[in-house]
Amino acid sequence: MKPKNKLKSPVDSIIIDLIIDHYNIQSLSGKREHLTGKDFFDICGEAERIYFEYVMITEEPGMA
Repeated sequence: MKPKNKLKSPVDSIIIDLIIDHYNIQSLSGKREHLTGKDFFDICGEAERIYFEYVMITEEPGMA
């Protein structure tokens, strides 16, 4: 059964992928896995940049 409302933003999946990458890098480096507030905000900024870059490449330009 599919949910009626789509409640996630397009950037959410990018943020989740970057968080998983963050933990995997720490784990493979032998470090304890943790995510600081600064790390989270850095990841959100990177996800926003990736999303806007994707939109600029794939979407048709609008006419004013």
